[in-house]
Amino acid sequence: MIRLAISEDMDTLIEIAEATGLFRPQELEELIGVMGAYFEGQFDEHHFWVVDEEDGEIVGVVYYAPEPMACHVWNTYFIAVREGWQRMGKGSELMGDVEEQVKRMGGRLLLVETSGLERYEQARRFYSQCGYDEETRIRDFYDEGEDKVIFRKAL
Repeated sequence: MIRLAISEDMDTLIEIAEATGLFRPQELEELIGVMGAYFEGQFDEHHFWVVDEEDGEIVGVVYYAPEPMACHVWNTYFIAVREGWQRMGKGSELMGDVEEQVKRMGGRLLLVETSGLERYEQARRFYSQCGYDEETRIRDFYDEGEDKVIFRKAL
């Protein structure tokens, strides 16, 4: 069942994020800060943390919000599925829900940003399989030798 996350979910969401192994310590701290601010009501009503729950267990999570200073453009800032639930369509279901909700709210473009490092290849392949096109790469964005890859999908 896909539902909005609640503050009681936060520890589980952090656990899922840590388990990906994709975040540097400072990136994980930033994500936790954003998550905490969301649950404390510091963001407007157009920021969404959404979970996929199966039999009382959170198996996936996605965070999306409008892109600042852009007209009807949204960004999927974070998506992760528990390892035991990967390759079972859960990520695609979450992305489909994001697209449906963003479109319902008048969104016209949905962006996803990720790293160009080899260990992110699975994520980039996933976005492509969901119908996103690689729009651009910003060389050395995150660090020397680590590009930012931006995917785009017109809704």
